[in-house]
Amino acid sequence: MKALGRDSVASIVRIGLNVVWGVLWFLAICLGLAAVCYGAFLILSATGAIGSDVLTGDNHLRINGENVGFGDIAGYTWPVLVPAFLIGAVAIGGSLMIVWRLRRLFDSFSSGEPFRKENANHLRAIWMTMLGIEISRYVLLGLTGVLMAATHSTFAESADFEVRIDFSTWGSILILIVLAEVFREGARLKEEQELTI
Repeated sequence: MKALGRDSVASIVRIGLNVVWGVLWFLAICLGLAAVCYGAFLILSATGAIGSDVLTGDNHLRINGENVGFGDIAGYTWPVLVPAFLIGAVAIGGSLMIVWRLRRLFDSFSSGEPFRKENANHLRAIWMTMLGIEISRYVLLGLTGVLMAATHSTFAESADFEVRIDFSTWGSILILIVLAEVFREGARLKEEQELTI
């Protein structure tokens, strides 16, 4: 099987990217709904429409004759959940941007024209997005730790925060920087070749 063109490996990868694109949108919608529901819960508890002690673990619901406790969600307060929503939004949003750019790349690979000028731009956007995600990871990890410590969250004592440098991600970013320039140069040489013919 050939690597580029119709009925190639690039065409199969393009199909896989379309599936991933759909899954990521589903996850984005679920995350958005969860954030809206949590925001509504915070507003309702702040206005007194519902008891704000729901998250303390002391309240119980009666469902089908059984007591269902809230003890297992005690401690999941805004200093824990808001950074979690932000981390999820950065991860899913960044992944959507990367997959969208990869879909455009593999569209051109499937058509048999890899050295287009826009492919270099797609690769550049991918490494910039990866860089943004990685920097955001450090910032949000720090924000979570500060919020938990400042609000004396129950998770602050048991949480294990450790800044780890992910060399595979940083290596991928460096490789994409080089590949973007290779594709840019390839597109320039292709344009020069077309002008000389």
